[in-house]
Amino acid sequence: MASKSLFYLQKFVNLGGQDLGMVFLGGQYLCTYARVASGDAWNTTIHSGGKYQAYEPSQELIELGQKAQSCFTLSFTTVDIALTDEGPVVFEVSAFGGFSGALKGCGIDASEKLCDYVLSQLEVEAGE
Repeated sequence: MASKSLFYLQKFVNLGGQDLGMVFLGGQYLCTYARVASGDAWNTTIHSGGKYQAYEPSQELIELGQKAQSCFTLSFTTVDIALTDEGPVVFEVSAFGGFSGALKGCGIDASEKLCDYVLSQLEVEAGE
């Protein structure tokens, strides 16, 4: 019997020292923060010394994030996007993450906004 194995391939892309976390609540755009690399680090993760900063995306970039997150029915999501030499690349649509980046990078308490959103949805359902 032949065994099956998983093969995982990644392509290194130049992030230009940052990548973006685009936050959506109830399918609506909330904010974008950048994770900025520390010094000469090749990656931008906070665990590798990266820092959060506010970022003002173009309307086209917001539309890309909107399209990526619309494939899922998530109340809260963060779309990770890199601005590469080849154009923007969506890395991930995540149901986990974004609270710290939204707060530290954009000054928005996304956890509070998510709670308000969930309560409003419960009220809508109760009224139906």
